[in-house]
Amino acid sequence: MKLGAETVTNTPGAERIRETIAARRHVSMPSRIAKPSTWIGTRVLAVLAGAVAIALVSAIALPATASAQAGGAPGAAASGGIGEELAPSASTAAPPTSPSTISTKAPVKAVTRESKRPRAQSKRPRKDPNWVIQSKVQLALEADPRFKNVHATVTQPGVIVLEGDVFGNKAKAAAERTAAQVEGVTRVINALKTTSLDWLVLQNRINQALQRSGYPLVSVKVIGNTAYLSGQVKTAVDKERVVTVVRSAGPDLTIGTNLIIIKP
Repeated sequence: MKLGAETVTNTPGAERIRETIAARRHVSMPSRIAKPSTWIGTRVLAVLAGAVAIALVSAIALPATASAQAGGAPGAAASGGIGEELAPSASTAAPPTSPSTISTKAPVKAVTRESKRPRAQSKRPRKDPNWVIQSKVQLALEADPRFKNVHATVTQPGVIVLEGDVFGNKAKAAAERTAAQVEGVTRVINALKTTSLDWLVLQNRINQALQRSGYPLVSVKVIGNTAYLSGQVKTAVDKERVVTVVRSAGPDLTIGTNLIIIKP
């Protein structure tokens, strides 16, 4: 039988039963009310604990994010949530070896090395080998037609010896200056011979032969390999004989202009 206030009115001790039921209701109501309050309190504590954890994480993550932004990390500026703030926390160890620090130190070392290289080269100038110097001198001489018979030889580093023939003393001196102006040449030994002197020696020898042969009025001018005759003789036979004397004295000569006149 259900015990309720409405069902115990006519039984003995009904008043006592009603008091007992009322007391039970009074006691059970706070317990029922207390359960929701306990649940709400637990939720509030959980929310407060979460807020405290978020604040701590933000306090740790925000300095790392600011240092990453100052170091030139463009992706750190776009973080807007808690998950994105937690991700850059691993970069807190990056500032000592950040790309900006490396990029500023490396160029300084490169510039320092490059600035030292020209000084080292200026202290130790490069020297060309002997064959290179000889080739340069020979090319410089061949550029002038006056030195077509001149040959250059390197005997010691920087020392050039010139050998061959030139026309005269002016050409001889010019060949020496040309060789001395070549880079790497320190000394020039001029052993050139002038062909004009050889021509003069041959010319004197021919004129002496003509005088011994009885033709004192005939003279010869030697230029190169050519002999030019002038003067006078008594007969045509003498004129032919003069040519024979010249060729016998200078076998390599050719007779150029023969201006010998005949006067009996």
